[in-house]
Amino acid sequence: MPSTRCALAQDLDLLVSIGRQTFFDTFTGTCSEEDMQLFLDTMHHPEKIAAELADPNCHFYLLEEDHSVIGYTRLWKDPAPLPIVRGQNPIELVRFYLIQSAIGSGAAGHLMQATLKTARLLGHDTIYLGVWEQNHRAKRFYTKWGFSPIGEHIFHVGNDPQLDHWLERPLADLQ
Repeated sequence: MPSTRCALAQDLDLLVSIGRQTFFDTFTGTCSEEDMQLFLDTMHHPEKIAAELADPNCHFYLLEEDHSVIGYTRLWKDPAPLPIVRGQNPIELVRFYLIQSAIGSGAAGHLMQATLKTARLLGHDTIYLGVWEQNHRAKRFYTKWGFSPIGEHIFHVGNDPQLDHWLERPLADLQ
């Protein structure tokens, strides 16, 4: 049975590795190799992830199964959340990553349930995220978990501008 735990500073290399691998596995072929490499080198650089781990507004949670990390989430309390978000105290789900071999195993549901409960326990009333317009599997998953569209924005993978959909979910139904 999978379990979650809060990531610690000593998990830095693991977060970088899983982040780079899962993003590459999911989005390879959706942009040039150069844009992919630029994105990975920028957004999944050890110094950037270390700064995120040290940020009191960031919360990383690892999903473990059989003593191995198979995914993670990153929640972020944005000091200036999107004006289109309806909640009074929203939190952004910035990353929801699962290794390829765990996709379809039910682990994603476990990770989402833990993420939503954690966001509620942190005192938030709404959670929101951005998802690439062409990531249909992820969009179906998020819809299943109660997220609904609230807008769009441009997300750069390297220098490649791609359209993301903003989705939001209230947390009031969680205890």
